[in-house]
Amino acid sequence: MCEGSSSSEMKVVFPMKLISWSLEDQNGEALTTPILLQDRNGPCPLIALVNTLVLQFDFRNAHFDGGILSQSEKQYEQIKNLKSKLFTHYHNSSSIDLADILGLVADLFLVYAEDVPNLLHEMVDNILQQLPKLHTGLDVDPNLTNGDFSQDLATTLFTIFDLRFKHGWVIEDCGRKGYTDDEDDSTNEPLLILHDLQTFDKVQDYLLLLDTNSSVAENQRLIRMWLDETCSQLTMKGLKLLDLDLSSPQFAIFFRNNHFNTLFKKSRNEFYLLITDSSFQSKSGKLVWQSLNSVSGEGDLFFTGDFMPVLDIDQDIGQQGETFDSDMMLLRQLQEEEDEALARKMQEKYEKRKTRQSPKETVVKKNEETASKPVKEKKKKKFFGFLSR
Repeated sequence: MCEGSSSSEMKVVFPMKLISWSLEDQNGEALTTPILLQDRNGPCPLIALVNTLVLQFDFRNAHFDGGILSQSEKQYEQIKNLKSKLFTHYHNSSSIDLADILGLVADLFLVYAEDVPNLLHEMVDNILQQLPKLHTGLDVDPNLTNGDFSQDLATTLFTIFDLRFKHGWVIEDCGRKGYTDDEDDSTNEPLLILHDLQTFDKVQDYLLLLDTNSSVAENQRLIRMWLDETCSQLTMKGLKLLDLDLSSPQFAIFFRNNHFNTLFKKSRNEFYLLITDSSFQSKSGKLVWQSLNSVSGEGDLFFTGDFMPVLDIDQDIGQQGETFDSDMMLLRQLQEEEDEALARKMQEKYEKRKTRQSPKETVVKKNEETASKPVKEKKKKKFFGFLSR
């Protein structure tokens, strides 16, 4: 945490709105939940954490045991207090300051940490000191074989809060057709290498190797091709694993395109993302969910709080339809630009390293692994730290 940044952090304000939502088995009774919204520079890890916690709290209260048995009494009361404070801030100003929300999250974290066995006080203190990173950035390293992440602050924090943390950027099985026209076993070599490397950080290290072996260079080319083809950070294999790994119904924190969001698995192969973009704030709360059904996003729809599809924008949203269409065009354009920029930056970094490194330097780096560690950390932060938008 940088002490000099505290004054600017104090000025950060989160827009808020109330959403009304329900499931079929609630007998028509809707839940009202206050959520944080994200503007262009919004810190999505903090927004995703808070929204997922309060939505899960309301869901458990309505569908199971009043939430008591699924968490300790202290946890129940502390999340209830969090929701109450969010309601108060919403009714006062429809917003909440960063300092206020961080204080509420810190209080909640201390309560949850009490129930984690063998959690050292030093670790608790360290996590509390790093909580502002929920606003300034979280580094994550996706495991490309299982939809999970390497152990870091994000995984530790979300685990303590008893939240699942998943992504859908997963390598296809090695038995699929390869990336070249040849049908021999060598076409699967890049996939086998990706499975062996597992994490994106290790994939980057492999791509930065300078090797005179032509097969290594070819595998690097094919791996870059796979990264370009999956630059949206979602694959069909990832969606299938997401369905297997999450029970239904269940809330989770979902990572895609350098963005953290609240995911709700309603039933088998039925996923919804919570809409938190502040440009939708004026839509009278009607647009609450967006489906996650396909890699391309072409089959995804917007839904109301009770999971009814919004098929006719003019009819369902009224005169705001034209504004909605403009918002959607802007959001899609920004997403496409972000995906292209990510792939372009990766490629540029590889090419620069190739021109700057001599074979001799590469051999030295292989023999002195510790010398490459700072470079690895820098790469990790560049590509998978949260990018403020």
